[in-house]
Amino acid sequence: MRKSLFANSILIALIILENLFLFYFYKNGLLSQGKNAISLFLSSLLFGIVLVYKFYNANISDEQYGPPKNKAFYATLLFFSAGLVLLGVGYYFVLAKHPVSAHESDIIPLIQVICRRFMAGEYPYRVINDFGYPLQATYLPLQWMPFTVAELFHMDYRWVAFAVWCIAALWVYARSQKINNRMLSVLMLLLLLGANCILLPDSNNRIIWATVEIMIAGYYMLLISGLNQENAIIQGIFISCCLLSRYSLILWLPLYAFILFFSGKRKLLLGSATTVLVMVLVFYVLPFMSKDWALFYKSYKYYDKAALHEWTYLNYDGFPSQLYEGTGYAYYFYTRFTNLDIMERIKLMQKVHLVTCLAVIAVMAAWYWFNRKKINYKIFLLASFKIYLAFFLFLIQVPYVYLMITGSFVSIAIFCEQARYKVYAAGIQATKPIY
Repeated sequence: MRKSLFANSILIALIILENLFLFYFYKNGLLSQGKNAISLFLSSLLFGIVLVYKFYNANISDEQYGPPKNKAFYATLLFFSAGLVLLGVGYYFVLAKHPVSAHESDIIPLIQVICRRFMAGEYPYRVINDFGYPLQATYLPLQWMPFTVAELFHMDYRWVAFAVWCIAALWVYARSQKINNRMLSVLMLLLLLGANCILLPDSNNRIIWATVEIMIAGYYMLLISGLNQENAIIQGIFISCCLLSRYSLILWLPLYAFILFFSGKRKLLLGSATTVLVMVLVFYVLPFMSKDWALFYKSYKYYDKAALHEWTYLNYDGFPSQLYEGTGYAYYFYTRFTNLDIMERIKLMQKVHLVTCLAVIAVMAAWYWFNRKKINYKIFLLASFKIYLAFFLFLIQVPYVYLMITGSFVSIAIFCEQARYKVYAAGIQATKPIY
């Protein structure tokens, strides 16, 4: 019991630290770029390691548990929904203050052009020249398709992003109410709503009004809930939502397949893989890629051009703005390899990024092979994804702050999901669960 309580306390502390490193310490001058970036990475990495520690060599119930869906359950969901409404009021004032403008950010205007082309029956992935400079339409389908709803009803696109996050948050929170611990239930509510409230102040709200990343965070929260279920269709759909919006998880998928295969969940793996294949074909390959088989490659290569722009766009201190936001290790490659030109430094970082992520995947696969009888495969799916994501975001070539919020919400979703299990000391048939 002490181990479980200790682990839960550390997990909560690490979630808080992730958000402090992301939104407070560097921005308020308390830590340097390097120290803050490494601290953010370590807090994210340790979250996955502590999760493994909590469940390693412990017996956990195969049956996820909880009280019946009674009046108290629905009252709790109603209370959480009221919190979402209040959060929406905060969003309203932020969005009213910052109308969509291509002069501020081309992210949402670019999505608008793609949606309008698609709804007019045009090929949406033609080069875009609407902003005075050529832009390759790089966004994958599920990063822009949901916004066709906003285009149809003449809504502010950013409300769709918020709505997707609200659905994911409500879903994760509803699943978390399968526990019999009111303190943890309240903590989960505070973590989910609080992590979004952090985006409301002026220093952070650009993430709300200039990007749609809160929607991507919602996708990844749904992914976490899907990994903790033995439903091939659900897993496949949620993996596809992430894969067809941002392909951050693509290098982790072989480990996902490895874990399911060697844990004896081969039917689940086959069903999930089939679902993903069908969705990728239906939403990307057949309608868009079949008209330009180089589409994915063009989109991928365009990120080189975007990275070059960010690595050469200097702030008042003479440093690249997006490399000095307290996140990521790109600044190290920028400052240390001055014998290489900028593009060569970017290419070096890309290689280090790829090799490191693959090495981390290989190490985790080997660890699971030797310890697969000592840890539940669902727990290791969650932990391994968090560990992988920590490395992926730390070594990404342009560490935009808005990209990092996905890692924060993944931690919260994992915390909610792992709390659903009854945990017993190894070798003991306990009559009372250790929470």
